[in-house]
Amino acid sequence: MTLTQSIFHQHTFFALFIYGLSIVIVLPLFVFIHDKLDNNFLQFCWNKIGMPLIRAFLIIGFILLIYPTNFGLDAAPSINELLSVDDKRSSFLINMIFLLTFLFPSIPLLGKLDELTIPLQGILCSMIIFSWLCQGLNIEKYSLWPDFKVFALIILMSVATHWLAKHVSEFTGDYLDKLFHRDGFKTLSFKAVVLIMQCPVIFIFGIYLGKQLP
Repeated sequence: MTLTQSIFHQHTFFALFIYGLSIVIVLPLFVFIHDKLDNNFLQFCWNKIGMPLIRAFLIIGFILLIYPTNFGLDAAPSINELLSVDDKRSSFLINMIFLLTFLFPSIPLLGKLDELTIPLQGILCSMIIFSWLCQGLNIEKYSLWPDFKVFALIILMSVATHWLAKHVSEFTGDYLDKLFHRDGFKTLSFKAVVLIMQCPVIFIFGIYLGKQLP
């Protein structure tokens, strides 16, 4: 299955619908809860721990939904089969994505590139699931690291989609601010738009991984 076929697959459209619906439902809660927290420390904890954790759940949920289409596969062992091999796999997946989200901003130079956060979450999640898939198929020789061409394309797409999401959210944010007579929709809409627009990066990496399978 090619990249285009994977992106326009009916399974992908279903996953994107559920993913988008989840974002529309969950993200307004970010603002609501933040507004209800009067204490500065609690607001800081929510911004630095609560919101990243929920966003990690969204990313993981999306990749679980599009599996195995994200690897360019029509058929593969179900995600339930992969997770049921070990009871700790689910918690391991969540913890790794959350740790990446929490620690990435502290990395010198790279930590300032916020546009890389979501793609890196998706890539790490894809790597973990692909390694489980290979174990389930008894495949020993595989690589989790892209070649330079794929790596460069991922960086380019991450920056481009982040820029595009920023400009789209500025337009929609201003419109919603005027419509509802309040501020904050620009930031909220950016969080929603960027989560969706950077999905192609996850597919690019997943297709690269899937090409290694017989």
